[in-house]
Amino acid sequence: MAQRTARQWIINGVLIIVTLSFMGISIAPLLGGILTPAPSQQAKNDTQATTEQEKIKIQIEGFEAVLKREPKNQTALVGLINLRNQLGDVKGTIEPLKTLADAFPDEPEYRLVLARTYINLSDRISAAAEYRKILTTKPGNLIALDSLIAMEVQDNRPEAAIGLIQDTLKTADTANKIQPNTIDKPYVQWMLGEVYRRQNRFAEAIAAFDQLIKEDSKNFRPVVSKAQVKRAQGKEDEAKALFAKAADLAPAQYKDEVNRIAGAQTQLQPFTNDSKDSKDPKQSPTTTPNSATDNPQKR
Repeated sequence: MAQRTARQWIINGVLIIVTLSFMGISIAPLLGGILTPAPSQQAKNDTQATTEQEKIKIQIEGFEAVLKREPKNQTALVGLINLRNQLGDVKGTIEPLKTLADAFPDEPEYRLVLARTYINLSDRISAAAEYRKILTTKPGNLIALDSLIAMEVQDNRPEAAIGLIQDTLKTADTANKIQPNTIDKPYVQWMLGEVYRRQNRFAEAIAAFDQLIKEDSKNFRPVVSKAQVKRAQGKEDEAKALFAKAADLAPAQYKDEVNRIAGAQTQLQPFTNDSKDSKDPKQSPTTTPNSATDNPQKR
């Protein structure tokens, strides 16, 4: 148990390190004009930065020496990723992340970070391949599934996204018999309806949402989605009735979000793959497949 806890701390460290490094790269240009020091201070800062970089490079050499002896040393790999990110060497984190992902296949977080790193390097093909590797062994991993669906839709491949979801649904019952709760079938079914909805395939979307409502009449998520379809079809009275029903069904923490959606104009936004791969898509109250923002959280 202690070993597992220690490993989880390391995994969380990688997720935080990579996320912060990407944020630093994107935010830095915005702060440049505000935080530019005076020339003398700038020279001092440059010297300090050079010294700090030299220290980091020495530390990197130390971790690389450890990895020559122990190629799968988890601490050294995580340390190397951290230090290379500090130097802005995002590409240099790929190989140690690959090693971590392959050495610890039961910890999909490493491969999720690897996939996200590929995306930040504009290598979508490699990112998709990493998501598929996760789904091969863990077909119910919603972050990988959500991210891959988003990529397919972004690439104008909605049929590929739909096929991916349908294949997941086909294997759900068998997978859940072998190991309960491997695949959250209702959530995946809802994802299918959402892809249909955002492709304006309203009849198929309603069929998917109606099936969910039939199976669980207290689940407010498909009711909200169905209301959005009705609104998109111009059937505002039906939409309002469904929104009101969803607000009644929704837990207290989601009622405001349901009401916000009910009061908003119809928005059929494309899916965007901008999550940080460190958060389960179900844990946001406004999640549709990867970062759409007009659907409430499943209870």
